[in-house]
Amino acid sequence: MAAARRWDRVTTPAPPATARAAWLHAGLAVLVVAVVVLLVPVGPWRPAAEIPLFLLGIAGTLTALRRHAAPQRVAWGALTAALVLFALSCAVEVPAQAGVLPGTFGSLESGFDVAAYASLVVGALGVVRDGRRSRDWAAWADTATLLLAAGLALLAVRGDDGAVTADHVETGVGTPLLTVVLLLVCLPLVAARGRRSVSSLALLAAAVLTVAGYTGRLLFGALRDTPLIDPLPLLAVAALVLAGRHPSVAALGRRPDSEHDAASSRVLGLCVTLLVSPALLLLWSFSHGGEGYLLGGGSALLTGLALWRLVTLSRERERTRAALAASEGRMRLLLANASDVIATIDPTGTITYLSPAAEGLLGQPSSSYVGRSAIALADPRDQVRLRAAVAAAGEAGAAVAGFVDADIRVQHSSGGSRWVEVRISGKVEEAGLEGWVVVLREVTDRKLFEDELRRQARTDPLTGLLNRAAFNERLAAATAAADPDARPAVLFVDVDDFKGVNDTLGHAAGDELLLTVAARLSADVRGEDVVARLGGDEFAVLLTDADGARLRDVADRLLAALRAPVQLADRTVTVTASIGGALADAGCTAEQLLHRADTAMYTAKRAGKDSRALLGVAETALS
Repeated sequence: MAAARRWDRVTTPAPPATARAAWLHAGLAVLVVAVVVLLVPVGPWRPAAEIPLFLLGIAGTLTALRRHAAPQRVAWGALTAALVLFALSCAVEVPAQAGVLPGTFGSLESGFDVAAYASLVVGALGVVRDGRRSRDWAAWADTATLLLAAGLALLAVRGDDGAVTADHVETGVGTPLLTVVLLLVCLPLVAARGRRSVSSLALLAAAVLTVAGYTGRLLFGALRDTPLIDPLPLLAVAALVLAGRHPSVAALGRRPDSEHDAASSRVLGLCVTLLVSPALLLLWSFSHGGEGYLLGGGSALLTGLALWRLVTLSRERERTRAALAASEGRMRLLLANASDVIATIDPTGTITYLSPAAEGLLGQPSSSYVGRSAIALADPRDQVRLRAAVAAAGEAGAAVAGFVDADIRVQHSSGGSRWVEVRISGKVEEAGLEGWVVVLREVTDRKLFEDELRRQARTDPLTGLLNRAAFNERLAAATAAADPDARPAVLFVDVDDFKGVNDTLGHAAGDELLLTVAARLSADVRGEDVVARLGGDEFAVLLTDADGARLRDVADRLLAALRAPVQLADRTVTVTASIGGALADAGCTAEQLLHRADTAMYTAKRAGKDSRALLGVAETALS
């Protein structure tokens, strides 16, 4: 059972570290700092009391690595090593402070401190090179910047001083290196777009507290002799505890979500790099004094103003970019949901853009039409008219801001064509757009409806033959173009006793009779001849090319065809017709020709019906 309990303890995963636990541990670290600063006097026990604080810091960094799986493992590993080395430095400082081999243990303390600062630089390099390729020139440039800044910082503070005591290590090594890490790593990490979190802010606080404490050492002497500066580096360890234990560390240092964010981070890094020079000048001033203070402060102010202006311009550019992106997004949304097709055409007549609605109109995705000739989309029957509309639009654009409308047919990928209403803008010459803007709206249903209306306006609703108005138009055209050798002729047909059929068999039977008459008249003439129903039981036939013999022959065939029995209302009925015909004379108008045929029909009806009477034909033709 005991072995089983031990096995459970080994296999049961540790509970996840929470934000509440992170704040509690950070608060514990702050309490330790308060106890060390307020209750432990300066002397051998002071560094010994600081060791538990560094152990809390080590626990925090290990939590970031093990439980939160922080992405920048090299940086957190180096930070852990630095805290271990600082703890060892405190451990060897105890006997040195007690007077036991002070030279030996003092040298060990300085060595551990130098190694700790070197670990911090390694961690900074891990942040700079995180996820970079070995051949990435930008990564090498960032690495060189960090190393150069670190070297210059050491030179600015140490100068010709070759001492290696603990105090000199803090001022000559720790202060400049931590300043470089703060400027080149911590500030960009916090200020970068989308990276601000509890962990990142805690890291920044740790860096600022450490730099402030060690910089105070340059100005006011040993840390432990200055009550206001003494707690700062120790509080930095408490901030590291919060940064490592807080769950937000799992997202710290991830790659930017977009290329734009990555570019913004790079610009921010460059801006912060510019702060290194005035910072080094200030550090040098702390070591050498004199006019360096004025020069360093003025340089820092000048650089800060320049960076503030650069950041302002960057934000304005970002607002402009965001507004442009929003505008483009709205435009894409509108075009994607618009039923009309919108196209841009360059001066050569090539399609440069076609909105998504083109697929419904033309049958293929809009991208497949980009780069093709716009004229080629039109039905071959309408390409000449489309060219004329484009030319007119170009002229309108040169004179006034206008557009040209036209109805054309476009070819569908599956075959056939569809009617569209095309609106062509005047020729545009703007930045990013030169040519024409074209809007296409499908009007196939409207065109079919208009055609149907025109058909109904020209045809008889019962028989489908031309009505009187349409027949008169055709007759007028035929008489206007009459050839003396091929004159038009008209046969006026009136069904005999049609009223009796209506009265006896009903109107439905009468309509059926009219349909039969229309079919028989159409069947006994040529295709170029015209058959029309003038109204009631009156029909007319236009022979476009006739003479006396043909007029008589057609009239006789029609009389014979109409005599054939008809099945109406379950009864077999025989009907006849009276036909009057007239052959056009020179100068005869349409009205005159139709009137003469009408007159001839009445002549035939008075002669006993079921007969014909023809005018303009020799008497021998009437026998």
